Amino acid sequence: MKRIITACLEQTIKFETEEEFEAFKGQLERKDIKFRIIGTEAKDGGFIARIKKQYNQYDVGDYFD
Repeated sequence: MKRIITACLEQTIKFETEEEFEAFKGQLERKDIKFRIIGTEAKDGGFIARIKKQYNQYDVGDYFD
């Protein structure tokens, strides 16, 4: 049988506004999901964020190092 030891997602997400991104960050914090912001930029009338975040409450291991 296999078991997941560590898991992490890397995502690029486009938000309509920076305020929407801030609300998303607050939601992650309230749900106690570990995350790290890799980069952000305003582009094409939106706000693009690259993040790494914890997957399904699994340990993140050294993904955030």
